[in-house]
Amino acid sequence: MRDKIYSPLSVENAVDARDAVAKILYSLIFHWLTERINAQVYPRQHSLSISILDIYGFEDLAFNSFEQLCINYANEYLQFFFNRIVFREELEEYSREQIPWQDITFNDNQPCIDLIAAKPHGILRILDDQSCFPQATDHTFLQKCHYHHGHNPLYMKPKMPLPEFTIKHFAGRVTYQVYKFLDKNYDQVRQEVLDLFIQSRNKMVSNLFLAHAASLGQQRGGHMRKSSSVTRKYQPPTVSSKFQQSLLELVEKMERSNPFFVRCIKPNNMKRPAVFEDELVSSQLRHSGVLDTIRIRREGYPVRMPFYIFLFRYKSLVGLKQAPAANEENCIIMLSKLCPLRPGAFYIGVTKLFLKEDIYQLLECKRERSREIAALTLQRYARMFFVRKRFVAFRKKIIGFQAQCRGYLLRKRYVKMRESLVRFRSYVRMYVNRKQYIKMKFEAKRKAEEERRKREMELTKREVVNVTHLVIPAELGALLQTASVRRELHADCLALLQAPHIQEDAQLTLPLDINNYPFYRYVQVHFREPKFGLLMAPLELPLTKVEDDLRKEALELFNM
Repeated sequence: MRDKIYSPLSVENAVDARDAVAKILYSLIFHWLTERINAQVYPRQHSLSISILDIYGFEDLAFNSFEQLCINYANEYLQFFFNRIVFREELEEYSREQIPWQDITFNDNQPCIDLIAAKPHGILRILDDQSCFPQATDHTFLQKCHYHHGHNPLYMKPKMPLPEFTIKHFAGRVTYQVYKFLDKNYDQVRQEVLDLFIQSRNKMVSNLFLAHAASLGQQRGGHMRKSSSVTRKYQPPTVSSKFQQSLLELVEKMERSNPFFVRCIKPNNMKRPAVFEDELVSSQLRHSGVLDTIRIRREGYPVRMPFYIFLFRYKSLVGLKQAPAANEENCIIMLSKLCPLRPGAFYIGVTKLFLKEDIYQLLECKRERSREIAALTLQRYARMFFVRKRFVAFRKKIIGFQAQCRGYLLRKRYVKMRESLVRFRSYVRMYVNRKQYIKMKFEAKRKAEEERRKREMELTKREVVNVTHLVIPAELGALLQTASVRRELHADCLALLQAPHIQEDAQLTLPLDINNYPFYRYVQVHFREPKFGLLMAPLELPLTKVEDDLRKEALELFNM
C-alpha cells in the first residue's frame, strides 16, 4: 500500500488550489463543448465559410492583474494586425490604380508588442522564466522587469516602491499590480487532483480528465524526445505561453482569410436606450483605433468608386437617362458639371475615381436632394392617383346614395300623394254617395208623402160607418146576451161587480187619422191589409198574417 503524504496548506494556498481546480474543470468543459459544436457545423469538405471572432475590448480597471495584461496584449496585437491590414490595403489600392503614394504616418504599436512578448526579455518571457524557479516571487519578477525595461519609454516604474508597473498601450496607460502574477501564470493542478477527477463517478468528468491526462503524457513524451539531455526536468507550459500560442494561431488564420472588422461601441454603462456618454464613447473609439483609422483614410482619398458606378450613380443630376461610357473623360466632364474642381480634391485612377470626403459629401447632398424631389414627385402622383381613385369610388357611392335618397324621397312623396289622392277620392265618393243618398232619401220621402196623400185621399173617399150595428161572431153574441140578462158565469170563482155605466153614443165614428197612431205600425206588422172602414162584402182573406191551414178557421170566426 502506498504511503500517504500530507502537506499542510494555508488558507490562501487552499483557495488558490480550489480556484485552479475550478479553472481546469471549466476549461475542459468549454473545450469539449466547442469541439462538439465545431464537429457539427464545420464543413466536411473544403468549401467557403464565414467565421466570427468576438474579442473582449480593451480593459483598464481599478485593479489590473495578469488577466487584464493578457487581454490587453491580445487587443494590442489585433490592433497591430488591423493597422497592417488597413495600411496594406491602402498601399495595394493606390499601387493598383497608379496613384502617387506618399508615406502615411500612423501609430505603430510594434514596440509595445515587443515590450510585452518579445524574446528574450519581454514581460511575459520574464514571467515564464520566473515561473520555472521555485524561489522566485512576484517581487523578483517586478525587479527583473524594472531592470530590463526601466529606460523604455513605453514602460513606467512607480514613483513609490509599489508592486506595480505601467505600460503605455495604444489606447492609453494601464497600471498592473503584480500580485499573484506567478501563481496565475503557473496555474497547474497537482497529479493527485487529476487522479481524483479521473476516478469520478460522473463519466463525463472522468472522460474529460482522462483525455487531459493523455494529452499531458504526449507533451511530456515529445519533450523527452526533443531534449538533448535526459536529466533536464520537464516544465509544463504556462498560461502566458499557451495564450501567446493561441493568439499566434488566430492571427495566422486571419491572415489566410479576408477579414472584416466590426467595432461595437457601448453608449453608456447603465444599459439605457438613447443615452450616450461622450467620454465613454470617445474613449472606446480611441481605444479601438477607429480614430487612427479615420485619420489614415482622411489623409488619402477615402472615397473610391469605379467609373461605371460613379457615372450611373450621378447621371440623374445632369439629366441623363442612360449612363455614358465608363472612361475618365466622361467622369471628369460629369464631375466638373456637378461641383467646382480644385487640385487635390480628386484623382483619376485606372478603373476608379478617387474623391476627397468634402467632394463626396457635396455630390451626395445634391443626389439626396434630387432623390428627395423625385420621391416627393412620385409621392405626389401616387397620392393623387390614390386620392383620385378614392374620390371616384366616393363619388360613385355618393351618386348611389343620392339616388337612394331621391328614390326614398320620391317614394315617400308618391305615398303621400297617393294617400292624398285616395283621401280626395274617398271625399269625392262620399260627396257623390251622400248626394245620391240625400237624393234617394228625398225621393223616398217624396214617395212616402205621396203614399200618405193617396191613403188620406182613399180615407176621405170612404163613407162613415155606423158602428152601433156590426156583424159580430156567434160566440161574442152569446157572451153579450149572457151579460145582458145578468147570467152568472163561474159564480163559484168570480165576484160580481157592478158594470160601469157607459153612455151610448149613437153617432160613434173612427177618426180619419187613425192610421197615424203607433197602433198603426202594429197593424202594419201583423195585419195583411191595414184598411179599416165599412165592409161591403164578406172577407175573402183573413185580416192577420196566419198560416195557410188556419185561414179557413180565421174566416169562419167572423161568421154569425
